[in-house]
Amino acid sequence: MKGLAILFEENHTVTILEDVEKEQLEEVVDEETEAVLWHGEEIDWDYGY
Repeated sequence: MKGLAILFEENHTVTILEDVEKEQLEEVVDEETEAVLWHGEEIDWDYGY
């Protein structure tokens, strides 16, 4: 399942991954990641989220 992931890092950076497989997050997330938000539906960026 593809979706959007937002990663919050300890160094106060935010990383947004679009159109990523949920299973791929395991490769990206490490011990410095404080939180991960997952949105499995398509996001309409023109709507103004």
